[in-house]
Amino acid sequence: MTNKIKKQSLLGKTPQRKKTQPVSNKRKAPATTTQTAAEQSNSANTTVQAKPKSRTLVITLAILLLGFLITPKPQLITYQKLGLVTQSVYWPGIFGYGANLFDSSLEPRADLERNTLYLCQNLKQPESCQKYRITEQKGVFSAIKKLILD
Repeated sequence: MTNKIKKQSLLGKTPQRKKTQPVSNKRKAPATTTQTAAEQSNSANTTVQAKPKSRTLVITLAILLLGFLITPKPQLITYQKLGLVTQSVYWPGIFGYGANLFDSSLEPRADLERNTLYLCQNLKQPESCQKYRITEQKGVFSAIKKLILD
């Protein structure tokens, strides 16, 4: 029987706590103005921090774009000698150094203005070079397409 009484007292309603109300509204008002001032200073700090981040992003993108525009792009060239026609991707290298013909082990020297291409076994020995005539030049997208498909 005592068990039932304990269960009933546990399940019964407990006295509610008294709700505490603020002593006066005057104290609450300055606290909210202090919070808003703190929030304003935080929002000012975030806008100040957002400007350098966006500025560095713009500067980084400008440098990448400038680097892309300055670097030489590959070209798809068609060249021939004695009726033999070949098409290959030519990369002129950086400032003339490191020129490369992607499907050849020979070292290229190209004069694109005169439509001539010299393929050499050794650049120091001019007798090892063979002269080819460039018949067609295509741009970057054709070169990339040729590299991907072949």
